[in-house]
Amino acid sequence: MIIGAATMIAVFSVWRDSPIVDEIPHIGAGYGYIFEQSYQFNPEHPPLAKDLAGIGLKLAGLDQTAAHNAFVSRSAGVNDQWNFGRQLLYGLGNDAVRLIRAAKLSVMFLFIISAALIFIWTRKLYGGKAALISVYLFSFSPTVIAHTRFVTTDIAALFGVLLASYFFLKYLNQPSRKYFWFSVIALGIAFLCKFSTFLLVPFFLLLAMLWPFARRRPIWPYLGRTVLIIALAFIVVVGPYYQLHLINYPAAKQKTDTAFLLASYGNKDLSGPVIAAAGVPVLRPFAEYALGLLMVNQRIEGGNRIYFLGKVVNKGGPWYFPIVYTLKEPIPFFILLLMAIMSGLALLIRGRLGSFRHAIATHFPQTAMFLWLLIYWMLSISSTVNIGIRHMIPVYGFTAILVAGQIIGLIERSKLKNQNDNSKFKMFGIQKFYILIFALLTWYAVEFASIYPYYLTYFNQFAGGVSGGREYVTDSNLDWGQDLWRLADWVKENNIKKISLDYFGWADQRYYIGPAFNWMVGGQYTSKGSFLRDNPQGGYIAVSETFYQQSIHSDGSYLWLKDIPPLTVIGHSILVWYISP
Repeated sequence: MIIGAATMIAVFSVWRDSPIVDEIPHIGAGYGYIFEQSYQFNPEHPPLAKDLAGIGLKLAGLDQTAAHNAFVSRSAGVNDQWNFGRQLLYGLGNDAVRLIRAAKLSVMFLFIISAALIFIWTRKLYGGKAALISVYLFSFSPTVIAHTRFVTTDIAALFGVLLASYFFLKYLNQPSRKYFWFSVIALGIAFLCKFSTFLLVPFFLLLAMLWPFARRRPIWPYLGRTVLIIALAFIVVVGPYYQLHLINYPAAKQKTDTAFLLASYGNKDLSGPVIAAAGVPVLRPFAEYALGLLMVNQRIEGGNRIYFLGKVVNKGGPWYFPIVYTLKEPIPFFILLLMAIMSGLALLIRGRLGSFRHAIATHFPQTAMFLWLLIYWMLSISSTVNIGIRHMIPVYGFTAILVAGQIIGLIERSKLKNQNDNSKFKMFGIQKFYILIFALLTWYAVEFASIYPYYLTYFNQFAGGVSGGREYVTDSNLDWGQDLWRLADWVKENNIKKISLDYFGWADQRYYIGPAFNWMVGGQYTSKGSFLRDNPQGGYIAVSETFYQQSIHSDGSYLWLKDIPPLTVIGHSILVWYISP
């Protein structure tokens, strides 16, 4: 019921969204993968989520004739998924709204499976009550639901981590042929979700050493079989799957494109073999996967221009993700998290878990989850790509499981203590403790409901809500181009004949707004006077929050608008002013 309710909320809340920035190229690439069996577009990301979007396009009845001609024209270049995606949706006479909705709905399948896995896994570890709490915390997280609705790789990465980890731990506990191959297939699927799932390689190797260590067994057999699982995941799953996407991608073209995309890559010892392998038939799919890894690494080295804490910087630094996470999750979640941490620490301090080896052996799934959270948080904190809390989504599943388990454990221990002694806790009353947990979960639901349908823009009370959150961060934490359609609705409802727009997004502004749309380049108007020279009767200006904050704290071209109160804010992400003569 919880998963179904969250899924329906996700569907209804996104129904009048315009596509976010990254959806345009991902949907375009998905068309190329499913309809053309060609991986020419968007090699920087693995194909699974985009394949689902492409299947959605097929189910929506996309007219392939015009799309094929456009694809052939665009594929003459290199990695031109941005322009092709926009042309596919808006330039070929298609019903863009129907296609975008179909693509989005197809990718939501990954959220449903992820939530189900969280429920099943928690129930096995902690029981039914904990399973309900874990799936509740996960499914009603504003961040999770926000990104569940997008054709991106973030929820896909979470799905891959959950699936692969679940079956690998099954195999360690029950080393049968069945679970060996389930582990191979699940890990291969994870590699197809997002390149951050490549971290599962060192993670699984660590688990393969930790498991026998805790049980005083030889390490090498476990380590050897894990290496075999990793190798077979590439050979049996990743290679053949990528090969299906290379059917109509000529080897010569792949090699030329690979060389072009890696021309500026610093380490030629890495890029050179990948370029060479792109022209070898049996190695082509692995070369394409390696190309994506190197492109991601290249991007990490370069960083991204972002607005963070009142400054425009190329990277947010080690405090970026801790701060944004603290501002973007509901406060009752942090109270539950603190309670869970204190409960776990109390067990350790009192020696309830036994020796170090014994604790690991008897709580190995929990140890593995905690280890993943530690690895992922440490690497994220050191990352230079700080463009949104969405990059932390792979930790949300295990966090929900561990918090729910500790909360239920705390309740059970409190119940037992309340029955057996006359401590001060008994005076407090177990019923009051139940009320506290219920109140926190209710508060969590209220926070979730309060931001409907604008889940991407959620900020908690630490940030001062959405209006305060925009002072800390923008980009995919707040403004990702999702509110263009809502701006168009506002323009039409108010019978506005002309509006100048500086829009952070790739959706076609004219498609939504119509003849009232007037393209405005950032920095075009640096004062009220400069605007009125082109609009002597006065007029409307709309600026996306990302561009507005970046301008205010860098070139200052929109500083003059700070003295004019916005007429309205569309969906929390597009500011609108009326400039009077």
